[in-house]
Amino acid sequence: MAKTVKITSDNKISIVDIPWTAEAKEKAICADCVETVKTQIMYNLFHDTVVMIVDESGIINNRPLNLAGSFLYGTQYHGAPIVGDILFGLQSGPEILPPENPEDIMHLLMMKIPELQEETR
Repeated sequence: MAKTVKITSDNKISIVDIPWTAEAKEKAICADCVETVKTQIMYNLFHDTVVMIVDESGIINNRPLNLAGSFLYGTQYHGAPIVGDILFGLQSGPEILPPENPEDIMHLLMMKIPELQEETR
């Protein structure tokens, strides 16, 4: 099991504990297939190789807009959105690992994106 940050398309942010497998990541964000996304915006924010794990076929499946993911992806500059729920990982060479500090990532995202609300369980 690994802890990571999840942001839903309705702006809820939480730390989730999932097995770090492709199937578990797909299930956690209700995706048929996932892809990783990294941007200069994210590098400037985190000062690390943090990546988003997103639904590769989210637009085709008509998933709702993910405001935070779209901001981090740079939609405001190029118009292509991120849709559906997202997870965060850390790129280490060719591997995508669980973040070492999900609490810090969550705190920073909540400070930078005020629309995010901590999900209560």
